[in-house]
Amino acid sequence: MLIDTREPHDDGREPAGEPWIVTLLDWAFPWPALIVWLSVASRYADGWAGVALIYAAVALAAWRALKALPADGLNENRQ
Repeated sequence: MLIDTREPHDDGREPAGEPWIVTLLDWAFPWPALIVWLSVASRYADGWAGVALIYAAVALAAWRALKALPADGLNENRQ
């Protein structure tokens, strides 16, 4: 039987892994709403502005999906 003798990682603070702009946007409104609004705005914007808005929506969705996947294994004392 394996007994984990390490101290738990939870020290009561939030990890400081996200930039301040993401924290501000998360506070203002949830990120799925931002993705939807960027997609809607891309339909109404003309030319390269619409392309930039939809690319921003896709990039934000991909980034948030990758942040949700566990990639560190057992470093947080859980499986």
